[in-house]
Amino acid sequence: MQTESLQILLSDMKFHAYHGVMPQEREIGGDYLVSVCLEVSQTQQAVDADALEGTVDYSRVYQRASAVMATPSELLENVAGRLLRSLFSLDLRIRQAEVSITKCCPPMPGYTGSATCRLSARSPFAERLRLVILDFDGTLADTSDGIVRTMSATFDAHHLPAPSSDAICRTIGLPLSQSIALLTQGDGAQTEDMVATYRQLFEEIGTKHVTLFSGISGTLATLRSNGVKIAIATSRGHRSVAELCGNLGIAHLIDMVVAEDDVKEKKPAPEAVRRILTHMQLCPNEALVVGDTTFDVTMGQAAGCPTLAVTYGNHDRQTLDHSGADIVCDRFADLLPLFR
Repeated sequence: MQTESLQILLSDMKFHAYHGVMPQEREIGGDYLVSVCLEVSQTQQAVDADALEGTVDYSRVYQRASAVMATPSELLENVAGRLLRSLFSLDLRIRQAEVSITKCCPPMPGYTGSATCRLSARSPFAERLRLVILDFDGTLADTSDGIVRTMSATFDAHHLPAPSSDAICRTIGLPLSQSIALLTQGDGAQTEDMVATYRQLFEEIGTKHVTLFSGISGTLATLRSNGVKIAIATSRGHRSVAELCGNLGIAHLIDMVVAEDDVKEKKPAPEAVRRILTHMQLCPNEALVVGDTTFDVTMGQAAGCPTLAVTYGNHDRQTLDHSGADIVCDRFADLLPLFR
């Protein structure tokens, strides 16, 4: 008997969680029931040979549900969306899924029933991934210290009070002119002058404080050995990112770079991703966009690509969990199973 797909249903998983808009829901919490229906492909080993590796491990599904329920959201719709994305990243054989989340006793005067949110979706990884499109700052390289030092020096050079390190880091990932405009709320002429100063000072200051994150070189080499194309879509200038890739020893692993000065519409607009897709002659669902900020996620989504956000960069996990990224992970190497 040849099977095409299998449905797995986990019903009424019970959790005490802290979702909701009302203060008492976030402080006292409430009881929830979660059900999951998964459509799974490539299950022949489980059906014919009684082999666990031929299907999805139910205990891991429960663990994913438990982890998602432990992170508070105001809306059940958001919880359901986060759970769906987590399940699709769990096992690439999950082609479609539906989740049902029931709040057992919603705080509505006179109402004694429950409230349920159902959400279904098809996996964003339905097609084989052939290309990974990477942000640079905060994804491949830890540039935050160099950026903060350079930005502070730029403000000093223009006799302006330097913004805090946190304020500067929140703008990393945007085009430089936009970052400076947000930090100064200044006019166009001032921003243009400061951009020129920053670019000059980064060569003197910033480049001394740039390092690769752990596991980057090895993961890129593994992707290349598996035939995966690798591109960079960055808000950094082309010359700067090319020189940094060379200094960091990864230039030979990169097939293409589209930088801030290569496009008219800057990140988070999708032009950089679309240019890479056109050059590689690939469809959006064949490319994974990876970054450390919501700007990267928005860029990838606007281009129609699946997206992965890493938590070790400039935006924190809570922000990324609510960004709509298809996967949020803590290590760069965690993307490798998506390319098998």
